[in-house]
Amino acid sequence: MADHSLAECDATLSKHLDEIKAGRMTFYQTWTCFKCKQRVTGNTPNKLFIMGHHEDCGFVTDLQKAGCNYLLHVQIGGKS
Repeated sequence: MADHSLAECDATLSKHLDEIKAGRMTFYQTWTCFKCKQRVTGNTPNKLFIMGHHEDCGFVTDLQKAGCNYLLHVQIGGKS
């Protein structure tokens, strides 16, 4: 999965604010750790951070410089 600028991710996610606020959509920020190059998924839903801490190696990546992406969970069906 490719990383994009933090501003680009923010702009794209802003288009889905109604679905996110209504609980029909949840996102998790993802990025590539600058030190170990592993793919990392944050554990705080619906929030973009400017710094990303990789719990495995302990490195903090500057996401404004390195970029990021997000994992999107979309509710399909279910009870009304």
